[in-house]
Amino acid sequence: MPTRRSLLALSTLATSGLTATHARPAQAASAKELRYRLIEDPESLYSGQSVSLTVNTCLNFLHDRLVYIDAEGKPQPWLAESWSFSEDSRQITFKLRPGTKFHDGTDLDAAAVKFHFDTILDPKAASPVRGQIAALDSCDVLDLLTVRLSFSRPFAAAMILLASPTYGVNSPTAVQKAGRQYGRRPVGTGPFMFKSWSAGSEIVLVRNPRYRQLRPDAVNKGAPFADQITLSVLPEEGVAFSALQTGELSAAELQTDTVDRLRQDPRFAVVIDDKAKNLVFMEFSFRPPFDDRALRDAVSHAIDREAILRASYSGYGRINLNPLSSGIPGYDAAIGTQYGTPYDPEKAKALLAAAGWQPAAGGLRAKDGKPAKFAIRSYANPATDRALAVIQSNLAAVGIEVSVSTADWGTFYPSLLREGWDMTLNRWTYSDPLVMTNLFRPPGHRRNLPADEELTRLLTAVDSTLDPAERQKVVSESQKALLERRLILPILTSDQVTITQAGLQNYKFDYLNQILHGDVRMSDW
Repeated sequence: MPTRRSLLALSTLATSGLTATHARPAQAASAKELRYRLIEDPESLYSGQSVSLTVNTCLNFLHDRLVYIDAEGKPQPWLAESWSFSEDSRQITFKLRPGTKFHDGTDLDAAAVKFHFDTILDPKAASPVRGQIAALDSCDVLDLLTVRLSFSRPFAAAMILLASPTYGVNSPTAVQKAGRQYGRRPVGTGPFMFKSWSAGSEIVLVRNPRYRQLRPDAVNKGAPFADQITLSVLPEEGVAFSALQTGELSAAELQTDTVDRLRQDPRFAVVIDDKAKNLVFMEFSFRPPFDDRALRDAVSHAIDREAILRASYSGYGRINLNPLSSGIPGYDAAIGTQYGTPYDPEKAKALLAAAGWQPAAGGLRAKDGKPAKFAIRSYANPATDRALAVIQSNLAAVGIEVSVSTADWGTFYPSLLREGWDMTLNRWTYSDPLVMTNLFRPPGHRRNLPADEELTRLLTAVDSTLDPAERQKVVSESQKALLERRLILPILTSDQVTITQAGLQNYKFDYLNQILHGDVRMSDW
């Protein structure tokens, strides 16, 4: 799923705006209100119709899933009480728990699950998550509470995908009633229910009084402790930092250069998740001249990952030479060491010269009369902006000039299907090696990679090999293949750093970096 930090802050007892530019009318606040900060307005709250991390962050309040992933990375029952695999591992049959209700009072049954997956499979719906679960062929109802998913091949990542908020089931009645407006009126089964959405300002959710938490790892088995959740769209970092200091926020995932200013203050605690599953990376358009491996090699050696880690994340994380996050099972550091491209600007210059890119006027290189001037696209984010500044400087040092443009995710990501860019800086968060398949199995997620029979075979095996030992081998081979072809320029994996007020309790992340929102409370509640 795409990379953006959208869950950045949590606040309580806020009765007015955080700044004059985000003022809200005075109102009686709920005695048990939690306020989260969103860095951007989500494009929709229709599960199955977005791969945005911002959207998934919001959906986690609204939807439970068929399964969850425990601390050991193993699937466990949630809305499904059990499941079984066919002998050829191409079908999974789920038995649903009886009595689960959507927020509108209708039943979550096998027909509702089928409706959700049929929508993802429907070409007319153009679901962006279809590519994630490309091996899915059909969803069939066997009886009232039994549903079967059929795949074209054994699909190793099925369970971990089904645990994502993307696959939370929507109320068919609500979808059909709201039509195209459903993304602004979502109805799920989770701990909180949708109340209102003021575009560009805030989303308000309220407690689901009938909620029962079926996960044994949860503290609270009943309705949530909080009466209300307000998701405030506050892009400005300074606003969140100030609100945390004044107590209007009870937790915040802020830019890491502010963390050290608060971690010695006894009013706060710092939680660091060093097993985060994100990867910051660059890609190439593969249009000339980036169809030349030598140019991709040179650019790859020109990038100072340590400088980006310091500038963007204040050192909270680790450089990564692999095309897979270090927090994902299957990550093989030895592959990155052997086949990666560590920072070596002198080597980058030599590679450029050998490829015909010679020094020209003003220190800029040129080949066949064409100057080394290229365009990088990325998504708007403070950490991204800092990384891009380092990248611009690194490439200028070897004779390459790059222009940079950024936009919100909903604008940036679709733009990569069109021409006008040479390189892109991206950040993807995922929990399974399948991310390599989704991004880079030819023709790739941006449909720009050349045909490659061997790479296609390897990346298909990543999602179809069920034996753990055999899958580890093919995952390692795939990392090697991606690096050898320079399809990706891996940069770093950042830690997840959260500052909480001392009174906040049960604020913790599960294996998929999701919060059990029904558990979170303040100590005086």
